[in-house]
Amino acid sequence: MTIELKTLAAAALVAALAGCSSSVDAPGYVNDPYIGVNREFHAFNKQVDTYALRPVANAYDIAAPGLVKLLASNALDTLDLPGIVANHVLQGEFLAALRSAGRLGLNIVVGAGGLLDPATEFGLPKEDTDFGITLARAGAAEGPYLELPLLGPATGRDLMGRVGDMVLSPMSWITGLPDATGPAIGAFNVIEARQSNLSAIDRVLYESEDSYIAVRSFYTQARRRQVAGDVTAASLPDVFAE
Repeated sequence: MTIELKTLAAAALVAALAGCSSSVDAPGYVNDPYIGVNREFHAFNKQVDTYALRPVANAYDIAAPGLVKLLASNALDTLDLPGIVANHVLQGEFLAALRSAGRLGLNIVVGAGGLLDPATEFGLPKEDTDFGITLARAGAAEGPYLELPLLGPATGRDLMGRVGDMVLSPMSWITGLPDATGPAIGAFNVIEARQSNLSAIDRVLYESEDSYIAVRSFYTQARRRQVAGDVTAASLPDVFAE
């Protein structure tokens, strides 16, 4: 739902979202000391989704040919990979870093500069991770739950992680500027993430009894599972992507 920090692509609904009931609360404690402000920002974000992001994502879903959507998704995935490699290294996961580096090289050389994904067929699927997970595995506390205007759900730790991911962005290296992917790529990243998860996100935002609690629950559960390594980050699309 916003101009990305790829830290949003967002922050995160569980892939299993589609099978969940309309009234959801998190099993387990969620530190939410700013719930009043968070709810106000959630209401604002939901309005932005209703009147801007969702219609654009729907139009893109209808108008764009399947091949175009596939190529765009692969290109965004390729832009993620240098940061993923760096985070695997920082987490001490050197084999995962090598596999991700191999995926990057193979898709660039054989996959038309990253528009195609031959690496998956060669046994090198995306092993997603991010700097928020790196901080968690280094012992950083989760911190309070936050819902940020335009940027969607986060925790204190994930907010710092998003800053780290901006620094690790390959476009930052090329230009010397943080998150220099630019507003065009950033906005498209959000639209693509929303389009890829239209039904799941619609169900949580518009069919839940309390969409704030639903988003908070799925986000915190998803992130805790990612940190624990129970599921891959790739299976956990975010509510408001970046």
